[in-house]
Amino acid sequence: MSGPLLKLDSVAKAFAGVPALKPIQLEISSGEVLGLIGENGAGKSTLIKILSGVHAPDRGAILWNGAPVRFDSPRAALEGGIATIHQELAYFGQLSVTENLLMGERWPRHWWGGVNWRALHAEAQTQLCRFDLDISPRAFFHELSAALRQEIAIAHALSRRARLFILDEPTASLSEPEVQRLFEHLKRLRGEGVAILYVSHRLDEILQLTDRVAVLRDGELVAAYRTAETNLNQLVSDMVGRALAQIYPHTRTGQFGTPLLELDDVSRAGLFQQITFKVRAGEIVGLAGLVGAGRSELARAIYGLYPIERGAMRLCGNPWNPSTPHQALRAGLVYLPEERKRQGLVLDHSVQDSISIGFTEIMARLGLIDRTAETNRVRQALERFAIRSQSQTQEVGTLSGGNQQKTLLARWLERAPSVIVLDEPTRGVDVAAKAEIHALIDRLAGQGNAVLLISSDLPEVLGMSDRVLVMHRGEMAAELSGARLTQENVILAASGILRFSSQSNRFSSMQENGAVS
Repeated sequence: MSGPLLKLDSVAKAFAGVPALKPIQLEISSGEVLGLIGENGAGKSTLIKILSGVHAPDRGAILWNGAPVRFDSPRAALEGGIATIHQELAYFGQLSVTENLLMGERWPRHWWGGVNWRALHAEAQTQLCRFDLDISPRAFFHELSAALRQEIAIAHALSRRARLFILDEPTASLSEPEVQRLFEHLKRLRGEGVAILYVSHRLDEILQLTDRVAVLRDGELVAAYRTAETNLNQLVSDMVGRALAQIYPHTRTGQFGTPLLELDDVSRAGLFQQITFKVRAGEIVGLAGLVGAGRSELARAIYGLYPIERGAMRLCGNPWNPSTPHQALRAGLVYLPEERKRQGLVLDHSVQDSISIGFTEIMARLGLIDRTAETNRVRQALERFAIRSQSQTQEVGTLSGGNQQKTLLARWLERAPSVIVLDEPTRGVDVAAKAEIHALIDRLAGQGNAVLLISSDLPEVLGMSDRVLVMHRGEMAAELSGARLTQENVILAASGILRFSSQSNRFSSMQENGAVS
């Protein structure tokens, strides 16, 4: 190989005089997968934006095939051969899958100038099939789950003939089989000589996929290794500058109390059917499954976002059939949604307002809020949940992903709930914030709360849960605990290959249960 495809020579960037990226030396060759890791605020996003043409470096040089280049816009970077999938997707919700997938491409037209929609949808269908996506190209984009939107964005980028792909947290919304499908596409591209810069907080993926790993901390490149010559503990230590406490703590005794959340044959047409389980005081129950399995839909029904059609629920021993989320909050049940920026936060609100909105009606007297008491309570919450912000008036959208997530947790946990439903609680947060959130979840269960943990991160759901429920196409495919609680069994049940019955204590094929023809 004659030389690196891309080389950064002392590239640096500062904002308002504050260094975001200190002079960095980095290179990547054709056919190489380079992992880039670091805590939130380490400089990863700045580096990505420089390479993708969003920001210009303050100093240093970018060499592309040995020649200096300067991308003054994302289009210039794309035309130069660099395609980027950002962590926060940009899409047009009211347009179709076809229009989003082929945005920026040359669309086929009739002789008289109008768009040839039949040919356009056919092209979109071809690209979707190429990446094994069973989605109607005519579907509205806003109707899709976060994971499906992410997969389409990946397919859109991979369909371009770029020589360098930059992927920023591409698997944050994907389940394990979907991650493996993405990895197969990336390995194929690597075999074709494409370079890949892979940015992720999931260190198991970094170790599985990459050839080399570069570690950023506080804007500096602090380490770079061949992946085969490093390990998880070394990478974590380099990222945070210290040894990290146990990532999946389990400090509880394993003694559980009475059921606080009970579902009996709960169904809603088109979303989930015949769901039965219990979550006891002091217990963490994981809920796993592929995209579209019905996990988040079930959580929203429990929270009162839409009613169930059959079956019964009980909350803290009482019949439970909420018609609004406010009923759930008053009854002691809180829900952390899977997309914090779209479903949980107003990004230009202050940190104080983002937290206090969860409990202001508790503090109100005759409709009036004691602002001093509110400010003091928020200050205590910032300390209790280790939320790092410049002040309580800082816009919550300017916080790191981990601090945004802890802000949401503080909002609801200040209500002292009994049942806590967490949907992807560590998506898009760095390894240190993830460890803090895991420790918090373990502590909540240890205090006698019932926790329902929904996660597409298999190590997380296996490492944190006392039991794991696995859903497949809206049905409960397995309940796993003890020696049966393995990654392989979760994947087999989630994929519709096997079903495990806790009553008969045996696995069976889905064909035996009539679930698969």
